[in-house]
Amino acid sequence: MDTLSPQAFFILVSFFFTFLFGVIVLLYLFGPTPKKVVEAQEEAPSPQDRIKSIMAVLDDPKSDTKALQRAYNEFFEHYDEMELSDYKKKSFLFAIVVHKHTTHELILNADALLRKLNPSLEYELTKTLNHGLDMRGIG
Repeated sequence: MDTLSPQAFFILVSFFFTFLFGVIVLLYLFGPTPKKVVEAQEEAPSPQDRIKSIMAVLDDPKSDTKALQRAYNEFFEHYDEMELSDYKKKSFLFAIVVHKHTTHELILNADALLRKLNPSLEYELTKTLNHGLDMRGIG
């Protein structure tokens, strides 16, 4: 049997394609399900995530003045929701003061608003402001 007859060749090819078709159908029916694309849900970030994202902007030396302004606006817009400790409030002021792309207006507004919202922290905020200005070489 040196050569295959045309009928034998047809039977082998038919068997191969039938087997291949069966494997594909079985994989389609019982194989792993494709991962569904999860649509981004518009959920409000948690207070911890919000303050982390604000501080990440302030700690990044590449953040420009507009990014600092957006972080400043978001901080005071969600100020009551975040339930900030005194340390985090002072850290925010310090980060605003020492950032190289900050403006005097931004520093003064942040200081004034924090003093208004936290009259009991006035002494600590003054110390923080002075320390930040000393770090910048302004004070």
